[in-house]
Amino acid sequence: MNNRINRHVKIVCTLGPASSSPEVIEKLLNAGLDIARLNLNYGTIESHTELINIVRSLSKRMNLNTGILLDLPGSKRFSGNTKTIFGPHMEFAIKQQADYIALSFIRSAGLAQEAGELLREMGSDIPIIVKIEKAQSLAESDSILNVCDGIMVARGDLAADISIEKVPIAQKRLIKATNGRGKPVITATQMLESMVRSPSPTRAEATDVANAVLDGTDAVMLSEETAMGTYPDKAVETMVKIIREAEAELPYYTADREGWVGVLPEISDATARAACQIAFQVQAKAIVAFTSSGTTAQRVSKYRPGQPILAVTPHETVARRLALIWGVTASQKAAPPTLTEVFESAVAIAQQRGVAAKGDLLVITAGIPPLTKPGGTNLIKVQQV
Repeated sequence: MNNRINRHVKIVCTLGPASSSPEVIEKLLNAGLDIARLNLNYGTIESHTELINIVRSLSKRMNLNTGILLDLPGSKRFSGNTKTIFGPHMEFAIKQQADYIALSFIRSAGLAQEAGELLREMGSDIPIIVKIEKAQSLAESDSILNVCDGIMVARGDLAADISIEKVPIAQKRLIKATNGRGKPVITATQMLESMVRSPSPTRAEATDVANAVLDGTDAVMLSEETAMGTYPDKAVETMVKIIREAEAELPYYTADREGWVGVLPEISDATARAACQIAFQVQAKAIVAFTSSGTTAQRVSKYRPGQPILAVTPHETVARRLALIWGVTASQKAAPPTLTEVFESAVAIAQQRGVAAKGDLLVITAGIPPLTKPGGTNLIKVQQV
């Protein structure tokens, strides 16, 4: 668990033939897997169902809130309508209570919006991650970001479409734009590809991962390394080491930082930013965010505090979705009925997570009244353990 508390950037691992057994998946979870990705372009519905069941069962036993991301294939030509292309796989995602859906070959905000409307018509609020993998989607990325819940920088297909030398700058711009909106961004494709066959990465790959971390990505993704590789758990362990080394140089929240991107004239956003400033100034050990929908923790994450963000939510689904959000470690607990119990619960959770001891300071954010109302964050408390 300390593996996760002590790192902000999350790890997405693609499951496949090399990582389909409970034994290997448990190793991946122990190594630091935060989100399990299943590519529905391969395998069968039955095999994906079995993998989801294994991940959920092991996560429950290990007291982890592991997210499931289902990658929907889409169509390169996008022939037919959105329902024809994504409908059947969306039905499967809803049935399996997936935590995120990634959509392939979305070229415009209109198509992303249609997909979101289709999902809502089907009675689901699963967040949608749009894969930026075509020149057209890159050109329209700002509009796409306005209507989706996050993006994946899918560098393989993107490089084939815009030429490889343009990808590094595109990655940096996409990450910055997504960070400003407080939405998650996943950097993907060939991050530690040599580890498909080798027990260690190349220097260039280590530099690539570190640069993605320094760019501000919420998550880095392993594809063939964990799906097909000889060293799946070692690839995750290596990723963790590179992330932690790079994070030592990250520009975390500082009181005199200027030019914040994405500052909103909203009470909840102002509260999140202020919590980060206070945590920096008093050198708090953690920020504890009580959240119903997960947005409080996500807003705190947007301002990139150096402290761990301990999210507390009554909803299992929210706790799993927060596994993708930079710096957030979630706990599922019933909403405390009184403010006194909120503060007591924050202290208990920080101690259980091993981030605070007697005399340390915590910054607590919550909404009153009531504590269960989404988007109502308006309280900050500095609490001594």
